[in-house]
Amino acid sequence: MRTRGLALFLVSCTGAGAPPPAAQDEVATATAAPLGLDVAEENRQAEANARCEGCHEEVAAEWRGSLHQRSWSDPVFLAAYSIEPLPFCRGCHAPAADPQKPPDPGARAMGVGCVTCHADLAAEPVLAGPTPHRSRSTPGFDTAAACDGCHEFDFPRRKGARMQATLTEHRASQHAGTPCQTCHMKPKARAGGRSGKGHRFEVREDPALLRSAVEAAAAPRSDRSILVTLRAGAVGHAFPTGDLFRRIEIRASAVGNAALRAPAVALQRVFRLEGAESGFSSRIEVRDERVPASGAPRAAVLVFTDSIEGQTIRWEVVYQRMGPTLAASFGVDLEQDEIVVATGTLRIPSPPASP
Repeated sequence: MRTRGLALFLVSCTGAGAPPPAAQDEVATATAAPLGLDVAEENRQAEANARCEGCHEEVAAEWRGSLHQRSWSDPVFLAAYSIEPLPFCRGCHAPAADPQKPPDPGARAMGVGCVTCHADLAAEPVLAGPTPHRSRSTPGFDTAAACDGCHEFDFPRRKGARMQATLTEHRASQHAGTPCQTCHMKPKARAGGRSGKGHRFEVREDPALLRSAVEAAAAPRSDRSILVTLRAGAVGHAFPTGDLFRRIEIRASAVGNAALRAPAVALQRVFRLEGAESGFSSRIEVRDERVPASGAPRAAVLVFTDSIEGQTIRWEVVYQRMGPTLAASFGVDLEQDEIVVATGTLRIPSPPASP
């Protein structure tokens, strides 16, 4: 099970208008959230989260509808969860609940909430005005370590084999000194001329961010093929990262002649299944074809069925959450879901004239 408790910044949330008690009390930083939560504790977390929203309205409005808030309700997650409804999944997608049983409605609606990252609900601080609760800065909370618990973990039945390795990729990247929050929690203007870290946690919702993650160039390779070379751009991990089915697809076709095209090339993690006969199959990574975080090039050759000499070739690099087979099984319209992250045209020289 992945660690659900993250480093803390705020140690408690209270409702607006609560009477200020007389004294403050220091609260120790929590580490991991306890397992075995009962319904009362789940309700307590949901209620505490609602109180956070009552005072921090601007931040809460950003969080509402974010990937974190929708961590449980996302249709793609629910489709995958219906196949494998494991405690392993519930630990990060409904962290307010006991992962050993299905989450209650409050935990499902909250997803990854304010209290998941910011509050120590095990402590009962004595509150004091003028602020409604005591707060403290926790070292490391503004670094990549704050994201580790749910963005770096092993396959549930294969310890040491990473199902997601975003933090490891980050350490090997050209931007290892830049924390995740720089890109995924960009500053937002707030009332009164203030600003603070955004809480939308945008990825697919920010196409410009995705486009900045990869640099692409194309060159002729032969009379029937082109070479597309990709490198990591302004990104601190492999591209794409996260869920093991994410991938990029590279396409090319002749301008004005749609029939002259190359079969698409997908760059992704490639797995094989082991142990299916036992009923507990495991995915074993065979190779990783994604764009590496280090800045090293990743090349793809696109081969046409006929000569492309004298043609102008349009090529594009497309980000996809999954391939077509999985998309069909999950009810995802891949054509509407994918995002073009790089595109260009390439003029292929005509063959030399016969003497």
